Amino acid sequence: MTDDNNRAWLTNVKTGVRYPIGPTLRAPDDGGELSVTFDLEAAAEAFGARWKTAGSMWERFGAVLTPFDPSHVVSIGEGNTPLVRSERFARELGLKNLFFKLEGSNPTGSFKDRQMSVAISMGRSWGRHRYATVSSGNVGNALSAYCAKAGYDAIVLVAEDTADGKRDQISVYGAQLYLVPAPTPGHVRRYWQLYADLGAFCAARDIVPMISARPVNPFMVEGTKTIAFEIAASLGQVPDVMYCCVGGGGLLGGVYKGFQELVGLSQAASIPVIHGGQRIDRNFAPIDKLHEEPYASGDYYLPLDGDWADGAIRATGGTLTPLGADAIAEAQTWLATKEGIFAEPQGAYAASALIAAARRGEIDPEATITCVITGIGLKDMGAARRFAEFAPQRAPIRATGLDDLTI
Repeated sequence: MTDDNNRAWLTNVKTGVRYPIGPTLRAPDDGGELSVTFDLEAAAEAFGARWKTAGSMWERFGAVLTPFDPSHVVSIGEGNTPLVRSERFARELGLKNLFFKLEGSNPTGSFKDRQMSVAISMGRSWGRHRYATVSSGNVGNALSAYCAKAGYDAIVLVAEDTADGKRDQISVYGAQLYLVPAPTPGHVRRYWQLYADLGAFCAARDIVPMISARPVNPFMVEGTKTIAFEIAASLGQVPDVMYCCVGGGGLLGGVYKGFQELVGLSQAASIPVIHGGQRIDRNFAPIDKLHEEPYASGDYYLPLDGDWADGAIRATGGTLTPLGADAIAEAQTWLATKEGIFAEPQGAYAASALIAAARRGEIDPEATITCVITGIGLKDMGAARRFAEFAPQRAPIRATGLDDLTI
């Protein structure tokens, strides 16, 4: 192994076999899932000197991010998102130390920018210029923007019913957008198969697959762990409790990996209890039942990092809260009207799970709690029309001048 490969390597998640860092996205011997592993003891001094200082995501956390060569980094200023203390939302639930991590403040409006910076930087280190994804929108937005930054080709597949804001954002950056049939009942499995099959499709065409799931591209999810680093640095401690959304599972798994690495780097003594909120009313298989019927072989979307996320929840003593559309819309409304935080639907999954847990009396009011808001609401303005169902909204009043104002 080279010096860099002594600092980091790829590990087969099931067998523990090591492979050198390189354009290897599945284990060469058995096709198994890979994870990026670092020599944390060797990285501890460099990481400890920078992670709480001002600087870019790469400057602060580069000791445990690949590629190590800064000339390969593709960045648009991702990371360093606000961690804000909740006031009215927390008071409504009787909580004293609730914080929101606002990932909608990233360049394209979601946490996917962290992932994209790491993965496309690895692609640059390999000399690759063509990238593709199947996306619900946010990865497509991020891929399109980062390819525009680097001068690379981006190919993005989204469902026909993807929010117009996300579709338009993809096209603005110059990517090639493909619209595929929406995952309607009876066709969900076919849609999910696009995600599962993209890796093999790209491998045959010298294209890098950029789905934010460890089984497709283990470097994509590496950027997510920096959320954990930033939260601990901002609080001056590891929170007692984390609430994360579960879409594909990579966010929750990546945050868990981040806290694990902080412990390994001697910068934390414990890992928070991590809870997940997952939407399950549109043929999404619950991550704690992926291998049970009817989910395993039925017409369901199987989150690619579901096992990883489920394992993280179980390992930390957390819970998984199933969510429906009404609960998610209510959480979006609470965030907007009580905190001034405009979240897209998936961005509010964690907040929705938090509300549900508080109503069940499961939260210690003294605990330090962080809730990750993954994406900005401007991406899906159609969903915001439901806010009026949960909080009064004032109808617009036409006025020709100040004299017409009824105040």
